[in-house]
Amino acid sequence: MSSILVVDDMEDIRFLCRLVLEGAGHEVIEAASAEDALEIIETTRPDGILLDLRLPGMDGWDVLRILNDREVLSEIRVIICSAHASLSERGRAQSEGASGFLTKPFPMKDLVRIFEPA
Repeated sequence: MSSILVVDDMEDIRFLCRLVLEGAGHEVIEAASAEDALEIIETTRPDGILLDLRLPGMDGWDVLRILNDREVLSEIRVIICSAHASLSERGRAQSEGASGFLTKPFPMKDLVRIFEPA
Protein backbone atom coordinates (compact mmCIF):
# COMPACT_ATOMS: atom_id res chain seq x y z
CA MET A 1 0.00 0.00 0.00
CA SER A 2 1.39 3.41 -0.94
CA SER A 3 0.81 6.71 0.80
CA ILE A 4 -0.52 9.62 -1.21
CA LEU A 5 -0.55 13.25 -0.08
CA VAL A 6 -3.48 15.18 -1.58
CA VAL A 7 -2.76 18.92 -1.59
CA ASP A 8 -5.75 21.09 -2.47
CA ASP A 9 -7.34 24.07 -0.75
CA MET A 10 -10.82 22.78 -1.56
CA GLU A 11 -12.02 20.37 1.12
CA ASP A 12 -14.53 18.63 -1.16
CA ILE A 13 -11.81 17.82 -3.71
CA ARG A 14 -9.58 16.37 -0.98
CA PHE A 15 -12.51 14.34 0.39
CA LEU A 16 -13.41 12.87 -3.01
CA CYS A 17 -9.77 12.04 -3.81
CA ARG A 18 -9.42 10.41 -0.38
CA LEU A 19 -12.46 8.20 -0.99
CA VAL A 20 -11.27 7.10 -4.40
CA LEU A 21 -7.63 6.54 -3.48
CA GLU A 22 -8.42 4.72 -0.24
CA GLY A 23 -10.85 2.56 -2.20
CA ALA A 24 -7.91 1.64 -4.45
CA GLY A 25 -5.85 0.61 -1.41
CA HIS A 26 -3.76 3.73 -0.77
CA GLU A 27 -3.22 5.50 2.52
CA VAL A 28 -4.21 9.16 2.06
CA ILE A 29 -2.90 12.24 3.85
CA GLU A 30 -4.46 15.65 3.22
CA ALA A 31 -3.05 19.19 3.18
CA ALA A 32 -4.98 22.41 2.49
CA SER A 33 -1.91 24.58 1.86
CA ALA A 34 1.59 24.41 0.43
CA GLU A 35 3.07 25.11 3.84
CA ASP A 36 1.19 22.20 5.42
CA ALA A 37 2.19 19.96 2.53
CA LEU A 38 5.90 20.75 2.92
CA GLU A 39 5.74 19.99 6.63
CA ILE A 40 3.99 16.66 5.97
CA ILE A 41 6.51 15.76 3.27
CA GLU A 42 9.40 16.34 5.67
CA THR A 43 7.89 14.20 8.43
CA THR A 44 6.15 11.37 6.57
CA ARG A 45 7.76 11.23 3.09
CA PRO A 46 4.71 10.00 1.11
CA ASP A 47 5.13 7.81 -1.96
CA GLY A 48 3.09 10.17 -4.12
CA ILE A 49 1.65 13.67 -4.13
CA LEU A 50 -1.40 15.01 -5.93
CA LEU A 51 -0.58 18.73 -6.04
CA ASP A 52 -2.96 21.50 -7.01
CA LEU A 53 -1.26 24.49 -8.65
CA ARG A 54 -3.56 27.18 -7.27
CA LEU A 55 -3.15 27.33 -3.50
CA PRO A 56 -3.39 30.24 -1.05
CA GLY A 57 0.01 31.72 -0.17
CA MET A 58 2.66 29.61 -1.81
CA ASP A 59 1.36 27.83 -4.89
CA GLY A 60 2.00 24.39 -6.34
CA TRP A 61 4.88 25.69 -8.46
CA ASP A 62 6.61 26.86 -5.27
CA VAL A 63 6.19 23.40 -3.73
CA LEU A 64 7.57 21.70 -6.84
CA ARG A 65 10.56 24.07 -6.87
CA ILE A 66 11.28 23.41 -3.17
CA LEU A 67 11.05 19.66 -3.70
CA ASN A 68 13.50 20.00 -6.60
CA ASP A 69 15.89 22.00 -4.40
CA ARG A 70 15.66 19.32 -1.69
CA GLU A 71 16.29 16.65 -4.34
CA VAL A 72 13.35 14.48 -3.29
CA LEU A 73 11.55 14.23 -6.64
CA SER A 74 13.45 11.05 -7.42
CA GLU A 75 11.85 9.51 -4.30
CA ILE A 76 8.35 10.97 -4.52
CA ARG A 77 6.01 10.82 -7.49
CA VAL A 78 4.36 14.26 -7.92
CA ILE A 79 1.23 14.59 -10.04
CA ILE A 80 0.15 18.14 -10.79
CA CYS A 81 -3.56 18.90 -11.07
CA SER A 82 -5.16 22.11 -12.24
CA ALA A 83 -8.38 23.38 -13.73
CA HIS A 84 -6.37 25.89 -15.75
CA ALA A 85 -4.18 23.49 -17.68
CA SER A 86 -2.45 24.57 -20.83
CA LEU A 87 0.20 22.90 -22.93
CA SER A 88 2.77 25.31 -21.52
CA GLU A 89 1.82 24.39 -17.93
CA ARG A 90 2.03 20.69 -18.76
CA GLY A 91 5.47 21.23 -20.31
CA ARG A 92 6.61 23.31 -17.35
CA ALA A 93 5.41 20.65 -14.89
CA GLN A 94 7.37 17.98 -16.73
CA SER A 95 10.52 20.11 -17.01
CA GLU A 96 10.34 20.90 -13.27
CA GLY A 97 10.19 17.23 -12.34
CA ALA A 98 6.50 16.33 -12.06
CA SER A 99 5.64 12.75 -12.97
CA GLY A 100 2.27 13.59 -14.50
CA PHE A 101 -0.54 16.08 -14.93
CA LEU A 102 -4.31 15.81 -14.44
CA THR A 103 -6.71 18.48 -15.71
CA LYS A 104 -9.64 19.21 -13.38
CA PRO A 105 -12.23 17.90 -13.50
CA PHE A 106 -10.60 14.54 -14.14
CA PRO A 107 -12.22 11.10 -14.23
CA MET A 108 -11.62 9.26 -10.97
CA LYS A 109 -10.35 6.24 -12.92
CA ASP A 110 -7.50 8.47 -14.15
CA LEU A 111 -6.63 9.38 -10.56
CA VAL A 112 -6.39 5.72 -9.62
CA ARG A 113 -4.47 4.82 -12.79
CA ILE A 114 -1.87 7.56 -12.41
CA PHE A 115 -0.87 6.30 -8.97
CA GLU A 116 -0.65 2.63 -9.96
CA PRO A 117 2.85 1.19 -9.56
CA ALA A 118 4.97 1.70 -12.66
